[in-house]
Amino acid sequence: MLIDFRKHAKKQTTLHDEIGDLIGAIKKQKKERFDFWYLAVGEKIGKIAAPTFKKHGVLYVTVVNPVSRFELTRMKQEILEKVNGILDENKKLKDIIFK
Repeated sequence: MLIDFRKHAKKQTTLHDEIGDLIGAIKKQKKERFDFWYLAVGEKIGKIAAPTFKKHGVLYVTVVNPVSRFELTRMKQEILEKVNGILDENKKLKDIIFK
């Protein structure tokens, strides 16, 4: 989805709306890509910890604050088992890194 900035030279509100829609679409796509995470951890943890990317079987998760990151790190093995229970055999995670 490309935005033609010349078209919006005098209509900043329209450009603002398009950028907002684009950001919303990106967030929705990211949530759909990592739907297994939200199924495994639930709504409460899903609000404070969001997956950023997956590389070589390691899921990188951004957490809103250090206290929550500490608690999730303590629960890592339990979360890893729940996530791997949802994933196919060839997509299982080796580790989760909370940042």
